[in-house]
Amino acid sequence: MMKIKTCLILIGTFLFLSSCEKNKNKAIDEKANLAADVQSENVKSKPVEKLIFKDNESIFLSEELDLNLLKKAAVNLNIKYSDLRISETTSVSYNDEIAFFVITYVVDTEEHGHETEEYDLGDYLERKYLFVNKADGKIIAQETDSNLSYNENEAMQFSKTYILKDLIQLNENITGVAFYTEEASGSRVNLYSQQKFTILALVNNKIKKLLYEYPIRKTQGDSNGGGSFELETLETGLIVSDEETNGFRDLIVSKNFLYEVAVEADEDTGTAEKSTIKTKKESERLKYNGQIYVFKKDDRYRFLDYD
Repeated sequence: MMKIKTCLILIGTFLFLSSCEKNKNKAIDEKANLAADVQSENVKSKPVEKLIFKDNESIFLSEELDLNLLKKAAVNLNIKYSDLRISETTSVSYNDEIAFFVITYVVDTEEHGHETEEYDLGDYLERKYLFVNKADGKIIAQETDSNLSYNENEAMQFSKTYILKDLIQLNENITGVAFYTEEASGSRVNLYSQQKFTILALVNNKIKKLLYEYPIRKTQGDSNGGGSFELETLETGLIVSDEETNGFRDLIVSKNFLYEVAVEADEDTGTAEKSTIKTKKESERLKYNGQIYVFKKDDRYRFLDYD
């Protein structure tokens, strides 16, 4: 009888301790779940905005250029490698299997029907976008941009196309490659230049323009070729918003206008040296309309009086 009582006491003690341990574990689990819920709510309440560049001096550019792959691509394009302007050709890795190139090459003007000019315009240079298979150089998609094709000795000159190092995630499925090209007058008197920004993507093995030639930097003004000038400059920053329109994230542009006037001293006229600086800030939201990011062409000057 004594043995039975002792056994019952041990069983009761074991069950009591087990119950306490379960309640303790349950309380810990509830606290952990509550903390996770609070953390999840905090994350959801903060929209994500990715900085593409804060200003024109802070754009990180791709330094990639696989010359062996470029040679294979040139063969597949039936372009002589010697006709390529390597100094004006750039690339970036699009994914593990595909590379993106912007190539510049000399075109036979007689073959392409360009008339001979009295003034020597120099070689005619064409610029082309390529998505290339990394394994064999096969061309997946290509497109020539006539807006960036030019003669060497034209008054308006184009820089090489600069590709951004990082790709841009515009929705869950579409990744864009971004780049810009600068056109400039090359004059010491007419101070004009403009950087135009484009985003392309490869969709179903075809090139899709998502944003085309958006001005991210502009200068306009005049100079006497010396120390006197009047100049208005637009510089921008760009972020990808978490908000979407027609399935694509909005692009938010910050605009900074800078106006500078400098007059050099002139003893003959008694003019004293002086300078003036003015600034203005604006912003713009670019939305996808189902085909492309749209924007209104804005040729207005904020300070210059050219009317």
